[in-house]
Amino acid sequence: MVRIRIVLALSILAVVSGASPPVAAQPLPSASLTPQTPLPPKAIPSFVDRLPVLSASAEPLWSAYPRIATVVDDGETPLAVHMCEFQTNVLPTGTFAPGQRPATWTWGYRLGGCPAAGALPQDTYLGPVIVATRGAPTTVRYVNALPASPDPISTNPLGTHVIAYSDSVDQTLHWADANMQMCMSDMPPALRDVCTYPYRDANGAMGIPAAPHLHGGEIPAELDGSPDSWFTSTGMMNGPTWYASPLFSPAPNETVYRYPNTQEAGPLWFHDHTLGATRLNVYAGLAGGYVLVDPDQQLPAGLENPANIVPLILQDRMFDTTGELFFTAGTKGGLLWALNPEHPYWNPEFVGDTLLVNGTVWPYLEVEPKRYRFLFVNGSNARTYELFLTNPKTKVNGPSMWIIGTDGGYVDAAQKIDPTALKPAPQRLVTMPGERYEVVIDFGGQPVGTTLVLKNVAKTPYPGGATPAGGLSQVMQFRVACPPAPAQCGAGGIGWNPAVDPTIRSGASAVKPLVSFGTGTLGAGVTAQRTRLLTLNEVMGMPVNAVNPIDGVMTAYPGGPLEILVNNTKWSGASARNDPASGTAYRGDFTQLAAGGLRYSELPAEGETELWEIANLTADSHPIHLHLVQFQLLNRQALDVPKYSAAYAAAFPQVNDPDTGQPRMVGMNVCTAGAYCPGYGPPLHYDTGTPGKLGGNPDVTRFLKNVPVPATAQERGWKDTVQVPPGTVTRFVVRWAPTSADVGTTAAFPFDPSGQGGAFNYVWHCHIIDHEDNEMMRPDTILPIPGASRSYVMGEDY
Repeated sequence: MVRIRIVLALSILAVVSGASPPVAAQPLPSASLTPQTPLPPKAIPSFVDRLPVLSASAEPLWSAYPRIATVVDDGETPLAVHMCEFQTNVLPTGTFAPGQRPATWTWGYRLGGCPAAGALPQDTYLGPVIVATRGAPTTVRYVNALPASPDPISTNPLGTHVIAYSDSVDQTLHWADANMQMCMSDMPPALRDVCTYPYRDANGAMGIPAAPHLHGGEIPAELDGSPDSWFTSTGMMNGPTWYASPLFSPAPNETVYRYPNTQEAGPLWFHDHTLGATRLNVYAGLAGGYVLVDPDQQLPAGLENPANIVPLILQDRMFDTTGELFFTAGTKGGLLWALNPEHPYWNPEFVGDTLLVNGTVWPYLEVEPKRYRFLFVNGSNARTYELFLTNPKTKVNGPSMWIIGTDGGYVDAAQKIDPTALKPAPQRLVTMPGERYEVVIDFGGQPVGTTLVLKNVAKTPYPGGATPAGGLSQVMQFRVACPPAPAQCGAGGIGWNPAVDPTIRSGASAVKPLVSFGTGTLGAGVTAQRTRLLTLNEVMGMPVNAVNPIDGVMTAYPGGPLEILVNNTKWSGASARNDPASGTAYRGDFTQLAAGGLRYSELPAEGETELWEIANLTADSHPIHLHLVQFQLLNRQALDVPKYSAAYAAAFPQVNDPDTGQPRMVGMNVCTAGAYCPGYGPPLHYDTGTPGKLGGNPDVTRFLKNVPVPATAQERGWKDTVQVPPGTVTRFVVRWAPTSADVGTTAAFPFDPSGQGGAFNYVWHCHIIDHEDNEMMRPDTILPIPGASRSYVMGEDY
């Protein structure tokens, strides 16, 4: 089979930058799109079907419950995880007909192979959950067995049934362009005009790109599953960082990752990370769990057994009147979802009108009057949740949740989230996309027959949007019941009671204290070798009447976010700046490590500790996620955004269009001296612009307000995803070393983290995956400790 590897054509990307004015495109024949009508959420019954639980669970009440496949890895036998398309029970029984449960076409990861054609609907599209052991590597062969064509099945027998994918890929984004049509809005109009909308199999069976990423993994860059590591279902195409392990010789539609599992125990998960299409692949169902356990870790009674975990994976979706997934793209359902013509299929934030837990819409779970252990995973595209339990009959809130673990593992002491407490005590569990929280809930004081509801009160967009109402304020039900043998009712459960003794880790096993959480200051003996001051920026498009490239109709676009950036920099490192030294649109203060590759601005040194300060200049919160490492939240401090933004804008030089010689227009901004220039990068030199701080941004000190606020109770542990609220500077301490290394030591990873000198990379990005898909992500690579001893070596171990 002939296989093509895409090498990013940065020389083409360099000729222009920023968003271009709308251009005429070849309208896609309307027959190529599948008509859909949104299903009103009020037509969907709630609390009808049971929550899918782990197949390893032995709870008597759950013997007839649907299951999430669970496998305990033995450290020897490779696991074959296939990406498949199949029908799933997602909508509740009775949605369309009494006693009948509709089936929905989804994607998902499946162990050993895909369901046979005509198979009964799956219990859930989520999973599997892999239970791995610290110190024993886990080998996963990921097989892309998705349909051979991205076309809808109605027009191509090799196509997909998942309309939310076939009719929603936006090729104007910087994405995994398997057809090499180069439709990105940064491309010259002469190249864009040949595009079809959305992605279609124009050049033969190139297939559907996918890229599995282990979120939270302390792993080599080659195994990270970064956005450019995608490979297609036909094996015809792959991204520039697809990894062909020399040990396993993967087939063209596969990759094999052998994870070292050397990090501390914690709740990881894996999901798709395809460049420019993550939001669609995850929406279709590509997400699973990865629980890393450590038999040598001393834990309170009941926490040592991973079979006790009850995952609660939170997502939101929309459906059409036939029960299929509906995605807000293009003009689906007769509504204009795109805000700007530059990206006709991209919506800045997908938020659904139904809530799902473990892949089931508004489920219920029966619980005995005892303690249970739950793992919350926010798997939504963009939705934030503020959660607490309440009794809808008595209007009494509770019981409390006890936080026992964060993204990177167990906390030192359980933290109480009490919905009846007075502020400033924490009352709700707040979680943004990508975050994980492990909790213990004690139902022991609840009479049998009690029904509790998990409530959500988070506004959307968060934190200043609309308050959820109706079904969006109710996530799932808990029903207190007894098993068939009532004499044992309430027996078992988690033996440890955090209300009596909250201690989980202490002494040598305690979390290494980079931060003094109580005071929001650096921990004893901790010194930050570097400080980075970085910004979050939103580029706005203006209201405009323009030809809709989907149907050729003149359309009134309302305007709105055109793209969202980290440090005002695009994914590739291309800039609105015209560098005199090279004559191309690259900054001289960014580094290209591989020919034709990305331009890096974040190049941390292995073993060093850094303080990151993120100034959020946008109107919404963003969950910022770093690959490879865990970090600790230091504090947050209010920022006078209008005054800082004025000083920030004043630092920009004039940027002229190379064709006209006039100031460049980007979105609603003209890049004149003293005016914000989107996509330019930081206004000052990255390394020397602000004394003592990297990042190239004006210092924030004189624009700060009030005093720094330490991490909330739920955040006092290792994090890889942190909430960055608007109007604040959020600070966290990140050490580019294993979390188990003692404070004050210069520790190396067991593997070389440099990605072969930058040929492979990590990333940091916003985990609102609609943002991540449109430039709110940057690559980073690690400068290794020279001569460091490595126990996990490429070519020998992976």
